[in-house]
Amino acid sequence: MPIIPFPGFIKAVVILSFFHGVIGFRPAQAQTPAEIRELLSKQAITELLYQYPRAIDRLDRELLTSIAHQEAKVEFGKTVFPNWLAYTDFMMKAHAEMLGNNHRVTNILIKVHGDTAVSESTGTAMLLVKQEGKDDYEERMMHSRYLDKWSRRGGKWGLDHRQTVMDYRVVKPVSAADVKQMYVMGQRTGAADPSYRLFGEK
Repeated sequence: MPIIPFPGFIKAVVILSFFHGVIGFRPAQAQTPAEIRELLSKQAITELLYQYPRAIDRLDRELLTSIAHQEAKVEFGKTVFPNWLAYTDFMMKAHAEMLGNNHRVTNILIKVHGDTAVSESTGTAMLLVKQEGKDDYEERMMHSRYLDKWSRRGGKWGLDHRQTVMDYRVVKPVSAADVKQMYVMGQRTGAADPSYRLFGEK
């Protein structure tokens, strides 16, 4: 029996291991149609969640209205809105009166059950609001969680119910002089915002 030199032996083992790996390779199991539908549902809901801060910060009533089914109820602190239109009216009026506002949605978790789903997301808001009866302002920073129920109707996902849970809130008084000297606010131009042209929406 011929003796294979040690370096040659190592080379032979490497070659055999390589071919064994190629022969034994199996591609990852393809996703099933049900898994693909679930991923598409999660993506559709995620985009609706992201449209929420965009609608508020751009004061886009039409966009905010489109996120939910008309009869969707909202628990906002101790206030309960009977339908999404009532909530939209409240949010548009409140934010139109602010000098500035900025919202973010993060930490999105979604669980899909066929044509229904639930989600939890974190909302962060920075608001500059004029104090009632005064020339000065207050700066509000809030961290909330949105506990949402969704349904798909006619192939379109929409919100059925939202409960807002407050996790953290800070309110700081700011003088009108400080606002004028230290704060810069972007224009809330709605559909005239350049992002709408970027997406070819207007």
